[in-house]
Amino acid sequence: MNFCPRCGTSLISRPEGGRPRPMCPVEGCGFTYYGDASIGTGAVVTRGDEVLLIERRVPGRTWWQIPGGFVEVDELIHDAIEREVLEETGVVARAVDVVGFRHAAGVPDRPVANIYVVFRLLAEGGSPRPDLEETFDVQFVHRDRLADWPGVAALSLWAIDAALTAPAGLTIEAARDGLQRPGHTIFRLPGA
Repeated sequence: MNFCPRCGTSLISRPEGGRPRPMCPVEGCGFTYYGDASIGTGAVVTRGDEVLLIERRVPGRTWWQIPGGFVEVDELIHDAIEREVLEETGVVARAVDVVGFRHAAGVPDRPVANIYVVFRLLAEGGSPRPDLEETFDVQFVHRDRLADWPGVAALSLWAIDAALTAPAGLTIEAARDGLQRPGHTIFRLPGA
């Protein structure tokens, strides 16, 4: 990043937080560039004893995984996972809780850091169907068949295990005066 996204001034390098960072030199602007990051979501959607899986394809590779995708900058994270499930699978599902997350630090060949938050969801309606852009098959798979299902991504297997074995995850905190601001959602352990 070479220019301030707020005022267009050329950025300079100054120490901040223990390392040099691109900053805007204009007094009062205050922009500091902390790097690129993205938030992804994964959905362990259950229907009775079944888990929803999607098939993804790229040239030379086909695999199965849980549905999910990126959170838009102006979107609440629990709305994003429900949207992604519907878009990719045709299934209407409700987010219940967060069962875990994976953090990937930026590295030279992938410089964007990423948080991937895994939600547990309950299927509430719709008919499984692929979108034929990102997903090419969609199936509810009985939990006893998951170990034998060919080509399931390791992170998806981890997420499914976490969702099927954890008694409760992080749930959305009810709104309270002074705690939430517009655009904020707070998650906590039940009873904590």
